[in-house]
Amino acid sequence: MNKKVLLIIDNVRIKEYNEMNVVVERYEDVYVPTKKQHEKKWRFKGYASTIFKALLLIQRNELLIDKESIHNLSSYLEQVKESNDKLLEAVIE
Repeated sequence: MNKKVLLIIDNVRIKEYNEMNVVVERYEDVYVPTKKQHEKKWRFKGYASTIFKALLLIQRNELLIDKESIHNLSSYLEQVKESNDKLLEAVIE
């Protein structure tokens, strides 16, 4: 049975898991050993009891931060600011 997607922010989504929990997933590059190649897939990142706690999980685990674009402290702080802005925008909408 397909679960309803509650919120999508860039490459992260929050889906209903059951009536009591939601699940956080991230769309990322994954190596598939049976195919011996990389492909993009939704990967499980955690469960949360509410959407708000799922947003905190996304922030705490830095799921919206592009680690490849970080070269120094300044670029890291810029990524954190962008991530927080996206989360705040999602909460306001």
